[in-house]
Amino acid sequence: MYRQTRLTKPEDMEPFDPGGTPPRFRLRHFVYLTVSVLLAGGIFAMAYLLATTTRSADDLALTHEKALVSEALKYQLELLARDQTFLAVNDRTVKEVGSGHIGKSFADTIAARTWLDFAHDWTLVIGPDNDLMMVAAEDEVVPAAGGREVLLAARDLVAKARQGYFSARRPAADGFRVRYVEKGALAPIYATDVREVAGRPALVSAMAIVPETDALTLPDGAPGVMLSVRLIEPRLLASVGQTFLLDDFRYASSPQSAFANVPVTVNGDAPIGYFEWISAAPGTAIRYAIGPIASAIILAFILIGCFSGRKLAEKSKALEDSEARNRYLALHDTLTGLGNRTYFGDALDAAMEKCETAPCAVLAIDLDRFKQVNDTFGHDAGDMVIRNVARRLKETVAGSGLVARTGGDEFLALITGNVDESHLRWLCDTIIEEASKPIPVAGGMAHIGVSIGWAIAPKNGDTASLVLCLADQSLYHAKENGRNIAVFVEDLFREDTAVREQETAEAGKPGRRRA
Repeated sequence: MYRQTRLTKPEDMEPFDPGGTPPRFRLRHFVYLTVSVLLAGGIFAMAYLLATTTRSADDLALTHEKALVSEALKYQLELLARDQTFLAVNDRTVKEVGSGHIGKSFADTIAARTWLDFAHDWTLVIGPDNDLMMVAAEDEVVPAAGGREVLLAARDLVAKARQGYFSARRPAADGFRVRYVEKGALAPIYATDVREVAGRPALVSAMAIVPETDALTLPDGAPGVMLSVRLIEPRLLASVGQTFLLDDFRYASSPQSAFANVPVTVNGDAPIGYFEWISAAPGTAIRYAIGPIASAIILAFILIGCFSGRKLAEKSKALEDSEARNRYLALHDTLTGLGNRTYFGDALDAAMEKCETAPCAVLAIDLDRFKQVNDTFGHDAGDMVIRNVARRLKETVAGSGLVARTGGDEFLALITGNVDESHLRWLCDTIIEEASKPIPVAGGMAHIGVSIGWAIAPKNGDTASLVLCLADQSLYHAKENGRNIAVFVEDLFREDTAVREQETAEAGKPGRRRA
């Protein structure tokens, strides 16, 4: 027979009502709301206007700077090609290439002029059959093998230069001629681009080698090509930045967020690097210039708003704090910080609603020999013991469920994780072991124990009150049978069954005869 449990939450308990009438919307509330709206609207409008106009100025400046960088790159490539004309559009160069061999003296002249006059880091002369006839690194002629990597990086430019030559050549009596300057611009006998040469960014120009005067003509077939390379180095970058007023103009392999940049691509592939600089950002400069004034105006608005609504804000804050604390106290135990009976009841109700798919278990926990602690060491020591036990219970059950304090030395645990019988027996043993450890108090060591009764839902009961009742009965049985033990409600059923079977067996035995 089930006994009435002292842990069951009354079903007819009314929710707490502080009483009184709700506050009316007074004039001060309207004034406070009006001031807040005007304050927020004014600040937002001012900030929005300042941000949008200055951001537009920054964007416009950045667009112009990117256009300048693109034009600067185009200009440097065009300049590289014009420098080439002094030797690529040259009768002697045509004769040397046509002979199939460039003499040492003329090769030294080409190397010296391209380096000393134009700062070309590499100069290659490629014959009509694509053989390297001359390679110069700065002002020194080097073996042809040294220029193969450079040629590999710019082979497509060589092909484009030859295509341009074929489109621009005109037949003559004994061959072909090219007018290398047409209407003030170079004829399309060259191709330029930015490439990586030996892992370093460089300006590259390939130009067909053609006669300067009408005294020479070119035979039918591919012309020789002069390939010039100028590495993108700090000196070149500083010159570009100074010419176009770009602050800290540089080349980087990957973009940095603090810099504006223009990507450098080859044939539409992924960028091989980036030209970077610090944008002038005039809008940002304007923000910094008028920022103090705008801040002062905003501060004045804020002070006015704060002064108008300060008292009301203080009262509202005090009320909110009071309500928050009342809500906390309504659901928590002040001594341990654990949830109280109401908190546990709400959690159990929520768990019971889904217990068919997610079973749960209730552990009723009661301290043993706690009264002896109070009598021996005093109530302060008893409070210390309660806090220590609460902490140990919370740490033991953590991850599996929650613990609540529902009375002086009474606790309830709701297990929503693994509710297998073997796991719950292990958990109960762990709780008993942890709670039984000595607790230092003023005046000595307190030694207590715990008794536990537990039941599983929906296996043993399908309502919150029934599961609580069964857990409480198991706890009562644990206390009556030695304390410091855990009893599963099904243990009671098994014990009753065993007693009845034993009584039935004894009743069936024949009585002993008298002597």
